[in-house]
Amino acid sequence: MRKKSVFTLLLILVMVATFITGCRRGAPQEVFATQEENYVPVEIQTIQKETIENKVSLNGKVQANEEVMVVPQMPGRITSLNIKLGDYVAKDQVLLTIDQKDIQRSIEQAEHGIELAKRGVEQAENGIRLATIQYESTKERLEDALNTLERMKTLYEAGAIPKTQLEQAELAASTKPLETAEAQMYQAEIGYQQALNQLSQAESAGEQARSNLDNTLVKAPISGMINSLTAVEGQLASNAQAVATIVDINRVYLQVDVAENMVNRLNKGREVAITIAAALDEEMTGKIDYISPTADARTQLYTVKVYINNSEGKIRPGMSGAIHLNFEQRQDVLAVRSRAVLDKDKEKVVYLVRNEEAVEQKVTLGLDTGLYIEVTEGLEEGDVVITKGQHYVTDGQRVKVVRGE
Repeated sequence: MRKKSVFTLLLILVMVATFITGCRRGAPQEVFATQEENYVPVEIQTIQKETIENKVSLNGKVQANEEVMVVPQMPGRITSLNIKLGDYVAKDQVLLTIDQKDIQRSIEQAEHGIELAKRGVEQAENGIRLATIQYESTKERLEDALNTLERMKTLYEAGAIPKTQLEQAELAASTKPLETAEAQMYQAEIGYQQALNQLSQAESAGEQARSNLDNTLVKAPISGMINSLTAVEGQLASNAQAVATIVDINRVYLQVDVAENMVNRLNKGREVAITIAAALDEEMTGKIDYISPTADARTQLYTVKVYINNSEGKIRPGMSGAIHLNFEQRQDVLAVRSRAVLDKDKEKVVYLVRNEEAVEQKVTLGLDTGLYIEVTEGLEEGDVVITKGQHYVTDGQRVKVVRGE
């Protein structure tokens, strides 16, 4: 009985010692945990002088400088095709040829008609010469007959010749033969003019036939790359449908569409930075070449074009690109990340870190670029500003920097 009591007493002592030891070990952990919970983890930024810019990026698409559809001027069967898709062609290069057999026959007929018309002109010229000679001869005979008539009248009045002889002289002095010769000469001139008209018509037909022959040679209207091709050698080509499309990519332009609140901030000739991720490894500089005077009726946006030299052909129509504009710049100013600034009681404040505590600081702001804001009053170079976690602190709150500069 006595042994049992001693055993029970020892067991109680061991339990008490174990409880006390556990309490001693657990107490510092609880205190430390409490202390840790009093800290607010934050990210920081050390304030220093910087150059900030108010940049705007406008996205758009690359367009070809010129895109022209090639349409034959006359229909016909394609006898030769000198290009393939993707070829680069020069202006006036022959792309394909339309069947020339019928045109050649038309040219031969027109040339034959010209020869006949020329002969007609020669004959008409001869007719004029003969009619003129006849007229001059008749005129001379008439003048002689009139002189003779005057003498006969004098002799008749003197009674030296009978009246019949006077009448014969009067008949010989008639003007009808001269009138007839004059009419013949006039008709000859009309015939000559008709022959000249026929020659002109024949020559026009010849020019038309030769022009049709030129039209059988389908040439490139501009220099560029064959972007589409539907022509097939041996098949018919229509003069109402394009057989190819040529794209000039030696010079392309980036087109962006801007809203009304932006368009008046742009001006023609302004330099801009251009990025085209698919074709350029770095930015290039360009100038605004065109600003639409009116908004697009569908989108209510204004078109802006920036032309780009593309002699290497790396930039292709349809690629995405952007122009970047710098509207304002501040150099050597104190700037803080925009997210660090809070609104409090109609004032702007930030929280500084000093001696592991958050310190509320009123600030006056300047240029806002979206990412950074210029601080004109309230901060000094070297100040440490909370940029993340500031919403969870108050003035004097203990903080712990977990990330930042």
